[in-house]
Amino acid sequence: MTDCTRRDVLAGTGALVGAGLVGGPLLARPVSAAEETDLTEWFAKTDGADAVVDATGQTEVSVEVGAPGNGGDFGFSPPVVRVDPGTTVTWEWTGNGGSHNVVAEDGSFESDYHSEAGATFSAEAPESGVVSYACAPHSAMGMRGALVVGDAAVTLPGGPGGEGGSGAGGDGGGDAENPSFDGWLDGTDNYDGVADRRGESEVTVKVGAMGNGGEFAFEPAAIRVDPGTTVVWEWVGTAGAYDVVDDTVGYASEQVRGTGHEFALAFDGDGLSKYGCTNYGDRGMRGVVLVGEGPVDVLTPTGVAAVTGATGLLAVVGAAGLRLHLQTSSQYDPDADAR
Repeated sequence: MTDCTRRDVLAGTGALVGAGLVGGPLLARPVSAAEETDLTEWFAKTDGADAVVDATGQTEVSVEVGAPGNGGDFGFSPPVVRVDPGTTVTWEWTGNGGSHNVVAEDGSFESDYHSEAGATFSAEAPESGVVSYACAPHSAMGMRGALVVGDAAVTLPGGPGGEGGSGAGGDGGGDAENPSFDGWLDGTDNYDGVADRRGESEVTVKVGAMGNGGEFAFEPAAIRVDPGTTVVWEWVGTAGAYDVVDDTVGYASEQVRGTGHEFALAFDGDGLSKYGCTNYGDRGMRGVVLVGEGPVDVLTPTGVAAVTGATGLLAVVGAAGLRLHLQTSSQYDPDADAR
């Protein structure tokens, strides 16, 4: 996918501050001691943002960029940290999760994009208030953070923001929940996290695996792959006619009963595909393919077309930077259904 600018994700403009440089004091939402800033919507998709890490009393505080979370290495750690006014906050890149930046929601600051470990960006905390920030290309996945300055009160997902220990860094506090991809996998009972299949040139997903009350599951339900990886869906169930369909991206397999059928796609680019089975998607038979650095939101269907035949090839690059190579094959005998 093409890089997303701040304007694509967050409102406002601000000065660009280079990596390793200390910017001026940050702007913040002005709040009184009796007023709470509600961050429940801001952190609705962010793993580990249910408590405030107390880093008061420290003149310098570090926050990891590209920490584990939100379906990959798409987190800030800690995501919510309380600091004293004037504290120097330094964001440190881990080198994981692709290219990230740090940009304030109100546009008051923005770092460069970095993918290498060791890059840093620093700024001074304001006198009071709350500074919400994000990684522009991965904000929609939940890669968001906040600085809580002084005695400012905040409300986080799950209730008022309690203090979650001292210091900064670490795993963000608590057990990170598996991302549901905007609720797409909320009803999928065999989903227990994103299976990391990076480094593999071909990945198999079973169609009709056990789950969701019968042979009504894709297994694994969610995978993360490198660009160029071929994903092969293999029919293993016999409970009904299955297919693999993503209406947003624009691909669909045949609807087939029985075992032995295969449907393959080679994804190239960065993005997200949320797919399902037409007949049993409402039971939870749904899946996700997370490609490369992940999405700004989802892949768009621009430039994606269907190719049929035993071996088909699609080499059209759309606005989302996605190429799909389609191939279907089957050892299934459709006449057997009638017998």
